[in-house]
Amino acid sequence: MANKKTRNNKPGETSKSNAKPENKLRSTLSNSAILSLLIVGIMFVYIALVERPAINNATVQAQAQSLADSQASLIDQALSQLQLRLSNIAISPELLTGLDVQDSQMVNRYRQELARAFPEAIDTKLIALGPLGIASRDKKNWALRNNIELDLLRYASNGRPVEPEAYKIDGKWLFSLATPIKALNKAYASGALLVTLDESYLLTLLGQLDSSLGQSQLIQQFQNKQHIIASRGDAGDASLAATADTSISHWQINFTPSKEMIAQSRNTASMVWIMLAVAITALILSALSAHSTLKKALAWNLEKLTTTKKSTTVGYTLPGFEEVAQRLKEVPTITVKSKEPEPEMLVDLVDPLMDIINSGPLTLDELTNDKPAENVVLPNQLPDSIFRAYDIRGLAESELTDQTVFAIAMAIGSEALDNGQQSIIVAADGRHSSPRIRKAMIAGLQASGTDVIDIGAQPTPLMYFATHQLNTQSGVMITGSHNPAEYNGIKIVIGGKALSGDAIQSLKERILNNDFANGSGDYQTQLIDQAYIDFIINDVAIAQPLKIVIDAGNGITGAIAPRLFEELGCEVIPLYCEVDGDFPNHHPDPTVEANLKDLKRAVSDNAADLGIAFDGDGDRLGVVTASGKSVPADRLLMLLAQDVVSRNPGADVIFDVKCSRNLNTLISNYGGRPIMWKSGHSFMKEKMVETGALLGGEFSGHIFFKERWFGFDDGMYAAARLVEILSTTDPDLDLQLEAFPDSIGSPELKIESTESQKFIVIEQLINTANFGEGKRSTLDGLRVDFPDGWGLVRASNTTPMLVLRFEADTEQAMEHIQNLFKEQLSLVDDSLCFNF
Repeated sequence: MANKKTRNNKPGETSKSNAKPENKLRSTLSNSAILSLLIVGIMFVYIALVERPAINNATVQAQAQSLADSQASLIDQALSQLQLRLSNIAISPELLTGLDVQDSQMVNRYRQELARAFPEAIDTKLIALGPLGIASRDKKNWALRNNIELDLLRYASNGRPVEPEAYKIDGKWLFSLATPIKALNKAYASGALLVTLDESYLLTLLGQLDSSLGQSQLIQQFQNKQHIIASRGDAGDASLAATADTSISHWQINFTPSKEMIAQSRNTASMVWIMLAVAITALILSALSAHSTLKKALAWNLEKLTTTKKSTTVGYTLPGFEEVAQRLKEVPTITVKSKEPEPEMLVDLVDPLMDIINSGPLTLDELTNDKPAENVVLPNQLPDSIFRAYDIRGLAESELTDQTVFAIAMAIGSEALDNGQQSIIVAADGRHSSPRIRKAMIAGLQASGTDVIDIGAQPTPLMYFATHQLNTQSGVMITGSHNPAEYNGIKIVIGGKALSGDAIQSLKERILNNDFANGSGDYQTQLIDQAYIDFIINDVAIAQPLKIVIDAGNGITGAIAPRLFEELGCEVIPLYCEVDGDFPNHHPDPTVEANLKDLKRAVSDNAADLGIAFDGDGDRLGVVTASGKSVPADRLLMLLAQDVVSRNPGADVIFDVKCSRNLNTLISNYGGRPIMWKSGHSFMKEKMVETGALLGGEFSGHIFFKERWFGFDDGMYAAARLVEILSTTDPDLDLQLEAFPDSIGSPELKIESTESQKFIVIEQLINTANFGEGKRSTLDGLRVDFPDGWGLVRASNTTPMLVLRFEADTEQAMEHIQNLFKEQLSLVDDSLCFNF
């Protein structure tokens, strides 16, 4: 018999191995209870001290959100009722008949009925529209308050959803609703109803909520700019504010709880916390009592289980003990013998990668499945001068050869692919060299592996438009713009950005380094002109038809501009709209006064309201008034800025260094922010994106609309917006321009130089010229501002010329500033010949 080792314990000491089971259980239960109570206590303290303020705030915010939702619902219900009342009048068969047969007596009767139906309105209008859904020239019954009401009219007449829009007049917020009067079987509306209410109506709605609860604000938001159009009540903590959207996409409710509401909510929350604390305390006491009872019962049952003989029957008080005792009686004594573990079997594992490893290294071509780019034969000569500040431009036959264009196309395609652009749109103007250059461009793009979408012979704005409508953000335009017929060029957009400056130079570096992608791109054609016309028709509303003369100068816009304005509802007299790359009638540059001579005569002969001229590729425009005066682009920008800023207070408006300094004051007075920037369409577009400006313009006639358009320069769209303004206000452009300050201004004056010398002259002038107390700006060339005028000289980015412009308050000041510039320029280069 094996000897057993025993341990002699001291009196009163209990061996761990001999400790009674009930003692272990009691100890475990006690420890568990203490630990549980400790955890509950810590959690309660944490919640009370840390989470309680956040929960209190959440309670306040939840109440604020509920009230904001309630206010938004009130606004929605009220506007819905207004719109329903408006629609009930608009669907009257009698009114439709009266408009169609031009029954003025019946129409006037419905005007009176409209006024009676809306006693809360400050103004009501019933506007009769013509056969094309446009208003007649008679302003007596349709005169609109501003372009916001025009937008409502336009959307209503086109059958588009019409949402109310608020605007400020004489420091007071107004808002208008509109609905069309249109038979189901007619393509155009016969008329439209307009109802205008002021902010008092909205304040009444917001006042249905107790103002002591907080501040309710109705906010209108466009272009990330917010305007509070109605506000009632006092605000407390703005961090607890809640917002709720209304059914109007640009309106929302902002509710900020008052200090009184916040205090009441937190007091209510404190009572809840007290009740919760009492409940937790009761729960803990109940748990302690249950724990004590359970310990005693376990101790008694365990003692009976371990000390009672198997033959004795015991009445256990806890469930399960009776079954355990019965099974213990049945358990026999078992002797377990140890067993040596069997040796493990070795298994051969085959690494599935071994076949790849043993097969040898893969080449880069095998891994990428791409072929290395083949060398492209470089042109014999790559003229540096063709890589300009914001495009590529040069003599078509000697500088833009097929080989040169092919290499440029390879560089453009490679750059596009590096920027994640697989497809590129290609378009060309009407010059004789454009089809050849376009063909070489397409071949080079495809050779780089880029897919080509060919939209054919189109104005530059349609290439830009296509990058926003088709499945790509990149495009190439073959155009010499306003340059003489022997020139041509390439304008480039990659990833939605017009290339300029260093990006243009990087294309040259690609060519010189033979850094090209290689592949075989797809080719497809796409029609885009009708989509362009339809888009503008759906955006621009002509409230009364105007008679306009369009002079395309035999440029590419002649194929589309007359169609566009005819479909807008204008009477169009086309002039030189046959596309002819020789430009046989005059040079396609609308900024040169001599090129507008025939347009002025045509406006006079046809008693037209307006004359519009476009440059060779359609991204610039010139304007002639009914009296035969040409309108400088900076004065045109004054009118356009007034219109855009009236709907968008605080909007940025950008103009180039050649524009009148009067723009600064006017734009600021309108409520906008004037920004002067360097000349060049690419530079202007970059600045438009950087600042979020809604409008931009250059003295050269480039106009950039971001409001309701895409931000690129488009002479046709700019002309359409001008016609829209005149048709809704007064068609007399002469009269409208008289409201703006005027100064004595020169046209663009050009002095011949060379491509390299022009930059040297400007650099030396900046470094050495002395203009006395004049304020110098070297943003683009050198501009010097004096108290009574200013002068500018800069290097042209498109021709070997120095470009000058002057503006002054008097003839004497003009002569003085011009003489200063001639004097300083002569000191730099005495070979310059001045033409002023």
